[in-house]
Amino acid sequence: MAGQMSVFFRDMNVVNNMPGAGTGESPALEKFPSSSGAIPSVRVDTPRWPTVAIIVLHFNTPELTDGLAEYLHQHLDYESRQIYIIDNGSTKSCRTATHSLPTNLGFTAGMCEALRIAKAAADWDAYWFLNSDVGFEYGNKVLKELVRVLFSKECHGQIAPQHNSPHRFMEHASGAAQAVPYLEPTATLIKASTIARVGFWELKLTHGWGVDYDYGYRVRACGLRNILTNRARITHKEHRSIEDFGSFATTARAEMEAVMSHKYGPDWWRITSFDDPVTPVILTCDREPSTFDAFVKSFDSIRDSVGLPIVVIDISASPRLSAPYVSLIAELQPRGVFVHLRPAGMSHYDSVQDAARFALECALKESSSPAPILFIEDDVVFSPRFPEALQNASLREEVAFFTFYLPSTGFGGNPVPSEQFYGTQCILFPRSSVELLVENYEQASVEFPPGYDIRWSRFLTSRGRKIHAPSRSYVQHAGTVSRLHDHCGSHQSNCFEA
Repeated sequence: MAGQMSVFFRDMNVVNNMPGAGTGESPALEKFPSSSGAIPSVRVDTPRWPTVAIIVLHFNTPELTDGLAEYLHQHLDYESRQIYIIDNGSTKSCRTATHSLPTNLGFTAGMCEALRIAKAAADWDAYWFLNSDVGFEYGNKVLKELVRVLFSKECHGQIAPQHNSPHRFMEHASGAAQAVPYLEPTATLIKASTIARVGFWELKLTHGWGVDYDYGYRVRACGLRNILTNRARITHKEHRSIEDFGSFATTARAEMEAVMSHKYGPDWWRITSFDDPVTPVILTCDREPSTFDAFVKSFDSIRDSVGLPIVVIDISASPRLSAPYVSLIAELQPRGVFVHLRPAGMSHYDSVQDAARFALECALKESSSPAPILFIEDDVVFSPRFPEALQNASLREEVAFFTFYLPSTGFGGNPVPSEQFYGTQCILFPRSSVELLVENYEQASVEFPPGYDIRWSRFLTSRGRKIHAPSRSYVQHAGTVSRLHDHCGSHQSNCFEA
């Protein structure tokens, strides 16, 4: 069943002859609100929703567990599910338990045993792991919303709703499918295919502390995403089954430190943040919304080949940002957004030059890893072969940068002479080149004329570096009005790999 569903959801074929078509109850025809934009309507070539095993681990909280079980049976709006209430060797049993473990296995091993019980009963498409102390005060469609978003893309490995948490990012998602480094294991929905590929939680983390960091990292290492969604919210009543939380926290923290240090080294905390192969920085302004809309849609098609973007909004032309523009910024799912103001007394043109410097500076500050930096202007669309071209781009030590945009018919050769280069629509920098440009901004401004495409290329080649380019253009200039300048005219590529 699970393997069959992965094919259906991957294909995303449109059908209209399904049970419930047009009623709003079929995942094939139920559309997302237009304000979200990040996740399209899910149209699935199957007459059913994914099947979900809902797993609740009970330990000495009978009132909470029984109340949750009653809610799940009577009010949760999701039919293709089975509820497993697993008593984890409690001294205070609950009346709704479906299975009982003879002894308390602890949180992690208890959930692992609960997973084994559910898997033995049926071939589920996903598993929803719920703490017994969660509440559904924000509506009955939480599971439906989680399923919609989780199965909207093959790369989504696990998902959680917003909820109060010591990890503050869990409280407010930036969009329908925000990629995050890890998820607190309070109400995570995990695809069966993810568990088959990644495995399950680390059993040595018996108290549960560190499970979020470890599993989140392992999910990312397999090329999948941990998703936090703003489509659903729950509450977590926290620690109701623990009598002496202070003592528990001390023991759990020591265990986490020992296990994670042994597994990942003394600097294991590095796995709790993104370590992207490429860090994109997008320079944008609110001047041509239709072009930016096309850019955002196109960026979504290459999202899996880069990390979360750093977005720099230049307001040299105007400090006003329209509501549609701000919504599109959110759809980019940025790791950070920075605003560049026009410096006092500076012309619009010179301020734009400064905005490009500021964007590179932000990229360095926001990305601590040695990952290459992909500078992107917001008036392009990407070739379907862009991810392949990005993967094959060579950034040896002598490289100034690698350009994926070729104006007109291209530059006529590789490496590109600096006096022939123009067009910084999409260029991949080794980090060392960005550091050179930021550290020597004043010197480069004196030695070389603007714009920043001329200044960057000539300064870096003066330091012995070379500009590299492919034979085809893997981005296309989409604007008819310059996004960062006052003049009109598009720089279409005649060798775009469509």
